[in-house]
Amino acid sequence: MAKEYLRPGVFVEEIPSGAFPIEGVGTSTGGFVGIATRGGLNTPKLVTNWSQFVKHFGEYRRDSYLAYAVYGFFLNKGSRCFIVRVASSSADIASFDLKDRADPQVDTLRIQALNEGEWGNDLTVDIVDGTDVPANEFKITVKEQGETVEEWDNLSMDDAAENFVENVINGKSNYIQVQDLDSTSTAPDDRPAVQSDVPLAGGANGITDITDTEFIGSQAVKSGLYAFDDIDEVNSIAVPGRSSQTVVQAGLDYCAGRGDVGFVPDCPANQTPQDAKTFRELFDSSYGYYYYPRIQINDPLTKTVQIIPASGHIIGVFARSDGERGVHKAPANEIVYGAIGLEYSVSNGEQEILNPAGVNCIRAFRGRGIRVWGARTMSSDPNLRYVHKRRFLMFLEESIAEGTQWAVFEPNDPTLWGKIIRSGSSFLKRQWIEGALFGETPEEAFYVKCDEETNPPEVRSAGQVVTEIGVNIVETAEFVIFRIGQWDGGKSITEA
Repeated sequence: MAKEYLRPGVFVEEIPSGAFPIEGVGTSTGGFVGIATRGGLNTPKLVTNWSQFVKHFGEYRRDSYLAYAVYGFFLNKGSRCFIVRVASSSADIASFDLKDRADPQVDTLRIQALNEGEWGNDLTVDIVDGTDVPANEFKITVKEQGETVEEWDNLSMDDAAENFVENVINGKSNYIQVQDLDSTSTAPDDRPAVQSDVPLAGGANGITDITDTEFIGSQAVKSGLYAFDDIDEVNSIAVPGRSSQTVVQAGLDYCAGRGDVGFVPDCPANQTPQDAKTFRELFDSSYGYYYYPRIQINDPLTKTVQIIPASGHIIGVFARSDGERGVHKAPANEIVYGAIGLEYSVSNGEQEILNPAGVNCIRAFRGRGIRVWGARTMSSDPNLRYVHKRRFLMFLEESIAEGTQWAVFEPNDPTLWGKIIRSGSSFLKRQWIEGALFGETPEEAFYVKCDEETNPPEVRSAGQVVTEIGVNIVETAEFVIFRIGQWDGGKSITEA
């Protein structure tokens, strides 16, 4: 409804701009599912550097490639990733029930490790009187392997008090959580008794009996891969070291179901080129990118050369290539930082068999280092053969979807259609200028169609507005061919 004017005068109004710019979404955020020493189970945690990963999930483990993958991701210039820790149902949290001061037989406060794992068995707590009001309050000192890591002072067992122990510690401590056990003793005798070096116990990793099921997870409870359901930022996912056919297919299905993320499976250990080809051909999905072989690194845990899966390093290469050149550039002919060797040295002849099969080789070149030397998806569709095309289409789709939310519930008429065309065309023109789309002119590079033809009465009556977009994605120069012959420079040559 137009604003009413009931008196004479000059009126100034602010009107919304007819332009609604679309911003490109990020494409370089990784997602990793795996076994870690600590951290909340099936709860995605954003980490932006290696130190943060160690703080929240612990160091390298002999029974997990997760830490190696994350380190390789950051080493190759990745900057943001989400971590999902998984474990079996046998995982448990270390804990201890403290007795109150009035009756040594009555439990008053449960101290638990922050999350599941044997790491909690290394925690101890000291209980002393509080500093400010010793007669009513208490202090908890948390130690890990005998070293003080946290202190919580002037705590109360009164759940109405501002310094109630649960309110002060839970959600703020990096090591413990507490639970008031509602002792029958009256305050302040319900405070935990003074004692030193009380050990937490019962923590279990839940690793020895872990199966593919935990890594794949459940959509109903958002575990495993499905823990990423609410994380829109993730663009590439890996399950480091878990390379069974079941896990790979589940990863591909999950990514295809979302439509905005790709899966980087790890190849099984000790694969020959023929094994790699056979394994790759078990799948058909443009949302998967298969790399072979595994890589050698200097292992900081064992201080020796070890062979590890490459998925974390590859997703880091994606992030570096996107940042330096753009998602439209194939993430290939890129050095794999941290790799000092390969499990298998692929020859030219072997790659001539692997490349058409959609196996992206990692190869060592004299004087040029170890590089990603392939850029194909795991798809039989020739239109989605290349990694950069699939990733660029995901980038376009998500950017446009997020950048046009303003159009929902607008009147479905030519005015709306014109705004959509302007927004879409402006965004795609920027992609063309940056070299992502091929064509001498914008008209050759893309089109945006939103009119009465795409929105006939039956479509409009269904509450839909349909926009058709076509893009001419730049091809990758996978085969660079020079035809060389002799030339006489245009002069006649005669023999004396």
